[in-house]
Amino acid sequence: MHTFGIGAMFEACPPLRESGNVGLIGLSLEGGLAERITAESSEEPVLWQQWLTQTLEGESVKYANRIGRHLWLYAEVPGSTGANPDSYIDGLARRLKDELTVEMSISAPAGNGFVRGNGAGFGTAVIRVADRRKLDEKLYEAFLAAAARLQSDEGRSDPFSVQRAEMERLLKDQGIRSVYQPIFQLKEGQVFGYEALTRCPPGSPFAGPLEMFRFADREGYAFALDRKARETAIRSCPLLGARQKIFLNVNAGIMKDPGFVSGQTMQWLAERGLKPGQVVFELTERDSIDDFEEAKKTLGHYRSQGYEIAIDDAGAGYSSLQSIVELRPDYIKLDKSLVQRADEDDMKKYMLGTFVRFAKRMNIRTVAEGIERPEELRLVRTMGIDFAQGYLIGRPSERPALAFAAGLPRNG
Repeated sequence: MHTFGIGAMFEACPPLRESGNVGLIGLSLEGGLAERITAESSEEPVLWQQWLTQTLEGESVKYANRIGRHLWLYAEVPGSTGANPDSYIDGLARRLKDELTVEMSISAPAGNGFVRGNGAGFGTAVIRVADRRKLDEKLYEAFLAAAARLQSDEGRSDPFSVQRAEMERLLKDQGIRSVYQPIFQLKEGQVFGYEALTRCPPGSPFAGPLEMFRFADREGYAFALDRKARETAIRSCPLLGARQKIFLNVNAGIMKDPGFVSGQTMQWLAERGLKPGQVVFELTERDSIDDFEEAKKTLGHYRSQGYEIAIDDAGAGYSSLQSIVELRPDYIKLDKSLVQRADEDDMKKYMLGTFVRFAKRMNIRTVAEGIERPEELRLVRTMGIDFAQGYLIGRPSERPALAFAAGLPRNG
């Protein structure tokens, strides 16, 4: 068992060398990785040291002690770098804080996805070689300075505090909701399926779902929020016909989440009476794919169970084009920037035609997004695009319906 006191911290301090100063770092611990490690109290010092070594590879960082919910450690400042010691130690502390956030998010229970997020604070102080006082005096002063800064960091009201509290409430209490927009099959003249879209609850501090997901990406909630959105979309899904499908938005970066291939999605579908063959994973580009081989392996796992894949926003940027080539999707969703007013723009028509010819040759089906005018609908039908989606077809709703009572006539 480790000692809960500052005496053990002083004993752990590395020797001060003339070539460098030593930084003292204190970190707040909440949930996730901290709970897993502190549950094994006899192994705690070893486990924390392993984590530090892996997280700050190449840095000289040493576990000092854990006092309550605060982790303390030392980091040597290399004299050869010429860096400002305070800035250098602050940088290490921020890296550790960010890594704790990621670890907490990954380790969130698959059932509720609740994480503490980026709430951990930190405090730092530098023990300087040039300070000729006794070492214990310098250590104690550094500890008081770092502890004061840590407590201040924990208690301050930052701009994201309200949003962070809301995010944790949404993940825990199922506050987010799903709406569904019809996807219309142009040749058959009927609803092919629905795209599930996430919405914030009324009165949310987030301006909209885009801001909510960006906050989650930035603050370490991405995996948990994507899981919660996927679960909500399936559980609230309207009744589907045997051949109808639901399109679920999935952040490309979510494939790094160990829980993505855990079978949780299959369980939610079974509870709703749906089959994998009725689900299309629609890859969004909030986070670009940096390892296509790993992505293909993960998506192959899902495809083998019957799921299909769509690439969203095709034509909006290079990343979506690369994803099409590498991942060979079942559907290409043509971005509204190409579709809207295309009947008045020869360049847009040419680009759409190029996508359609390519898709047909590769046996990929196409969806035109953002249809808001009858002229756009007529154009995409004439060009041979398979499906249409947009306000002219139907607006997103918890109880989706077509905007036109009798539907559209079939191609004849």
